[in-house]
Amino acid sequence: MTAWAMVRHRFASFAGTFVAIALGVAVVAGSVTLYLSSRPQPPERYRASPVMVQAPSVGINDYGEPEIRSWTPDELAEVSGRLEQDPRITAAIPDPFFYVQRQGTADHGMARLAGHSWSSAALGGYQLATGHAPAKKGEVVVGASQGEVSVGAPADEAGATAGLVPGGTIEVLTAVGPETWTVTGTTDGPGFYVSDDDALARASGVRVIGLTVTGDQEQVADGAQARIGGAGTVRAGPERAALEPVEVTRIRWIGAQLLIAMVTLGAFATVFVVASTCALTAAQRRRELGLLRTAGATPGQVRRMMYAETALIAVFAGLVGAPVGSALAPLLARPMTDLDLEPPGFEATWQPAAAGGAILLGLIVALAGVAVAARRASRVPPLAALREAAAETRSMTPARWVFGLLSAAGGAALLAAMPAMATQSKTTAGMGAAMLLITAAALLAPVVIGPLVRLVTAPWRGSATGMVVREGTLTGVRRVASTAAPVLVTVGMTVLLVGMVATINEAAGVDEAADIPAATVLAPDGTPGLSEAAVRGQAGSSRLDTRVLVTHGAATTGEYAAGIAGSAVTLTPEAAGEVGASVGSAITLRFADGAQTSLPVRRIDAGAAAPVVLPRDLVRKHDPDALTSMVVLTGEPRPAAGARVMTARGYAEEQVAEEGDLVDLFLRVLIGLTAGYTAIAVSNTLLMATAARRQEFRALRLAGAGLGQVLRVTTAEAVLAAVVGALLGGAVGVFSLAGVRAAVEDELGRKVALMIPWDAGLGVTALCALLAVGATAVPVLRRPGLAR
Repeated sequence: MTAWAMVRHRFASFAGTFVAIALGVAVVAGSVTLYLSSRPQPPERYRASPVMVQAPSVGINDYGEPEIRSWTPDELAEVSGRLEQDPRITAAIPDPFFYVQRQGTADHGMARLAGHSWSSAALGGYQLATGHAPAKKGEVVVGASQGEVSVGAPADEAGATAGLVPGGTIEVLTAVGPETWTVTGTTDGPGFYVSDDDALARASGVRVIGLTVTGDQEQVADGAQARIGGAGTVRAGPERAALEPVEVTRIRWIGAQLLIAMVTLGAFATVFVVASTCALTAAQRRRELGLLRTAGATPGQVRRMMYAETALIAVFAGLVGAPVGSALAPLLARPMTDLDLEPPGFEATWQPAAAGGAILLGLIVALAGVAVAARRASRVPPLAALREAAAETRSMTPARWVFGLLSAAGGAALLAAMPAMATQSKTTAGMGAAMLLITAAALLAPVVIGPLVRLVTAPWRGSATGMVVREGTLTGVRRVASTAAPVLVTVGMTVLLVGMVATINEAAGVDEAADIPAATVLAPDGTPGLSEAAVRGQAGSSRLDTRVLVTHGAATTGEYAAGIAGSAVTLTPEAAGEVGASVGSAITLRFADGAQTSLPVRRIDAGAAAPVVLPRDLVRKHDPDALTSMVVLTGEPRPAAGARVMTARGYAEEQVAEEGDLVDLFLRVLIGLTAGYTAIAVSNTLLMATAARRQEFRALRLAGAGLGQVLRVTTAEAVLAAVVGALLGGAVGVFSLAGVRAAVEDELGRKVALMIPWDAGLGVTALCALLAVGATAVPVLRRPGLAR
């Protein structure tokens, strides 16, 4: 009852906590809704096939994805034959796919999956709209709706497909090169459909067989698995989500990283805001809490009251934030698709678990934020009700010392361990170290605020305003620490994130500059790679990338391989170590088409172009759908469809720029989210603190200060608090950045420049200072009585 009465009558003092928790819950609810909606789904083109068979898995790759090998033609025929012996299975249909896109249109990421066999159209329930099925090479049935001929093409490009009718022709690009196909019909399904034999010849193996069935699908699936044994894995119903193409899964993975970062940062910032607000509230309510103790309240009752107050605010805020976040999530689906953070066709759906989980997380985070303040409040003695002094008795408590030093030690330990970590773990470790160090800086801030304030105000120590600002700040160290904490978070995270990206880009630029030849290259132009026709006859060198399964003894591992003309079988030392191979020993390779062959290792070379280097003709034979990334030219280029000539350096810079655009998006979102929390925290803290200092301002007016002078004092104090927070945050950010730089240097084996983002740091500091000034001025101007 007491907690409810406090919330009702003092809701204004809880406004900042309410807004922070509501925003945090909204961010979590929206992000988790998008995340759960983006879970792998059974491909739409398998909607009419409730039971699918996937080729055998031989292990897990570096991304945590299963390594699926292709069936050989003989294995495919045998598995299909076994399946069709079951009378409940009406057809076992192999599903080969291959690269194709219409000439003159740009690939938007899905052209590698656009080509299919005509019989596989039945797996999606697609039927002919006009014409007849393709019967031989060079014939095709095309999708009739927007984007199906040019997968992912904009509306103006797709509109050009409307005139395609049976008997017409279409110009396309494939792995072979430019081709002219005869349109035999159109269908209501997406993509290009050629004859079965043509599709099998173009595809790099078959890894999926779709089944059309009668009867109970689970029973059919069990029977099918029993028939084929270890020759494949049967997947029915929702399990077909495992058949989602790797290209689509990796797009989802990119979007998931942003969503996870938003949830993590949102929870972290919410704890900070709640903790700083509750700490200030507890300090301002010291006399009130002392009165409760005088009336007989025990420390436990005071602690439980503060927990109950925060829990009530958290529940109300969650009930507001969760619906808002869930409602906004569908509006973000299209932008995420446009930015290639989700695959085409992605839709955000209502996820009750996301809303419920966000409310629960908001409650947990809020209680975590108030824990320290509640503990401190429970120790207020009854005599505190009689205290009139505004000066703080003690700015540091044993708990602040212990947790502050532990956080600092943990952050430093993470930074020290970064050089020995796996590459993919270093960024996460850097963020974790920064969060621990920021926490340490916030907890230990009262220790350094005094010296910093004296240092910053030294030039104005002779002025009356400077003296009032300095002494007022030194008297209210905890108030300043509460104001500086969100500024510390914002500046620290900004310096770390922007600086980390700039430092890594600088390192990558130095690394690539040493390897880029002074030459021109033939690069893809609106295509995912160069066709064989574009490469053939060019004066220069190139590599044909593929994926192989390497077996030596009992070990089988997936490796990236490069087909290079005139090359012998070569392994890098790392690849040789993984499979236990040496020069002269034989390794067994399984190619993209499922074929196996044993080859002797001729060289082990640390400078090899890929973990496994093979003769180009051998790779082309077993991976007919492979594309070449670029050709380094040594003579005059030959014009080719889907290709353009550019400098090697320009090509490398373009690749880096594409990744940089995505990184910049991540930075904008995360820094914007942090800045939003800072605005809430700074505004709320200073509004509360300024309103609570009416006696102090009255004393200034009685001493002869005018309203303008009072405003100058509050403005100077606000700017000073922002500067202190910025200095602490900047120090933490630079220290964390130095640890990241050391890890990058260790990985590259050479010195890397430390890129400190002065402009970004100064920009957010100025923004924080403006927010602080506005938050202090509002209560003074709107309630002049504060200064009378």
